[in-house]
Amino acid sequence: MDRGAAPTASMGRRTQAAWANMSVVVVRGRARGPVAFSGFSGTVAQSAVLELLGAGELHGARPKPFAVWPLVAGGRPLLDGAVVEAGVPVELRVGFAVRELARRFVEAVSGRGALRLFAAEVPVEEVEFWEAPRRLEERPCFKAEFVSPARFETHPYYARDRPVYDFTPRPLNLLLSAVAYGRRFGFLRLGTPFLRWAYTYVGLTDFGCRGPCVRTVRLLGGGVARGFVGWALYRAFSQRRLPDLWRALAVAEAFNVGTGRGMGLGAVRITPLDCPGGGPRGPPAEGEQ
Repeated sequence: MDRGAAPTASMGRRTQAAWANMSVVVVRGRARGPVAFSGFSGTVAQSAVLELLGAGELHGARPKPFAVWPLVAGGRPLLDGAVVEAGVPVELRVGFAVRELARRFVEAVSGRGALRLFAAEVPVEEVEFWEAPRRLEERPCFKAEFVSPARFETHPYYARDRPVYDFTPRPLNLLLSAVAYGRRFGFLRLGTPFLRWAYTYVGLTDFGCRGPCVRTVRLLGGGVARGFVGWALYRAFSQRRLPDLWRALAVAEAFNVGTGRGMGLGAVRITPLDCPGGGPRGPPAEGEQ
């Protein structure tokens, strides 16, 4: 519950009930034969989920009540074109904002016994289900690994005929995106006071990339998407709203960040870290990193 209104028991019960709807399903199997992907595998994963659910109304839903990661093969995300050889482990991960959808998905994939990835099928060996959020230690320092391209649409103060994106992993980009999705589905009741706290006290201390920081991927049906792929380190210089911070991060990890999250863009993995030199000690001094 954010500041600005007195919390009530009914508000708490509604938020807890909505939080209980968060769930993550991971389906694992091995390819029977070579499987070729000509573009971003997140769009393939989204199509597989929609086909299993058989819910036509979800195609046009904005935002969708689920979000996929790009397919992972041999421990690596398939971002833009790849061939998965026979016997290689394949993983599909999807976060659901509605428990009933998660139940239907698990029943459908278990009943069929295989993932259908276009013309190829991957026999299912394991279905893992857990209630989000993951229980992580609420530390002031944390790392975000952006597994797939993350892009954040800037606010249009004037009329424009196309979206403009910010690719930088700024703390406010990460948290504003998580809060917007969390409020839409009732997971979070955070608002402007929390975002002001984050803007004031949460700093980006370092970031880097294993290759180009901005990656371009080809999308199913045409078009491309560009975004940041890499890692970023953050530190909160105040402990007052650490529980709220980690609630927002839990939503980010379960449902991705930025635009295109439903089809696997903006997949992020969050890891709490020990802060160098100890815990938070107030706002950094001018010029301090």
